[in-house]
Amino acid sequence: MAYYGYYKPTAPKKVESGIKAQCKRGAFARQWWGKEWISKLERFNDSARLARGRSYARKGQVTGLNVTSKGVAAKVQGSRVRPYNVSISLIPYSKEELERLVGVLGDYPLLVTQMLAGEMPEEIDNLCSKAGLSLFPKSFSDMDASCSCPDYANPCKHLAAVFYLLAEAFDRDPFLLFTLRGIEKDALFKALGGNPASDPEIETGKKKRVVEPLPVDPDIFWSSPDGATLPPLHHQQAGASAILVRRLGPVPFWRSDRNFSFEMELIYRGASESVFAMRQQVSGTD
Repeated sequence: MAYYGYYKPTAPKKVESGIKAQCKRGAFARQWWGKEWISKLERFNDSARLARGRSYARKGQVTGLNVTSKGVAAKVQGSRVRPYNVSISLIPYSKEELERLVGVLGDYPLLVTQMLAGEMPEEIDNLCSKAGLSLFPKSFSDMDASCSCPDYANPCKHLAAVFYLLAEAFDRDPFLLFTLRGIEKDALFKALGGNPASDPEIETGKKKRVVEPLPVDPDIFWSSPDGATLPPLHHQQAGASAILVRRLGPVPFWRSDRNFSFEMELIYRGASESVFAMRQQVSGTD
């Protein structure tokens, strides 16, 4: 017998290359911030839709997921031909709110040091509250979340699937929580007293340097301005590999049992050794 609000569950179309949750059973999150994110979600929704959302996340029904300071944009494959569009955004911190948070954190230099080292101390949640801010959404009304599916519930199973995958992403990079609050990691580190790469002339309000264009003739490029013979190039293999990759830290949606940084180091080292060997052959050196 049919009644209002009832619909027959449908099976989603199979996805070959979706983003599958690394957790195959049990709890999704392992770190305190991921667990807190999940606990908020589970207060917002009924258990049936959450169960389907977990199933979608584990099957790889989420086909695209992007987290920026403007929010989360995702695509989730349901039973229809085209994936549904999912968007999630939190209320961003204003400049004044960020300054207030940094002021509170300034009383805890050890925590600031831990954050600049890439860690997320559990005390940060309480310190956000002390600054009159909320790191996690307190209710579903604290965020703007939508899905293009016809389900009247909000959050639906497609939104729930994205929520669960976000918990795993937060496990790997907790600073994505601040990204959802409109603050990129470099901007946060700079506010905390870190030194992200920047152009000092731009920061101090000076005019940008005028870059001289490269000459078209390669002989002119490789010659000395005064016509003197340049010394032969000294070829030396790099002592460290994948420095920039290690500086970027963990990749939020890396889907492999292998360590991303370690694999990239092997690739960089192999490329470096190959180039070094080629240069030795060209220059005739040992």
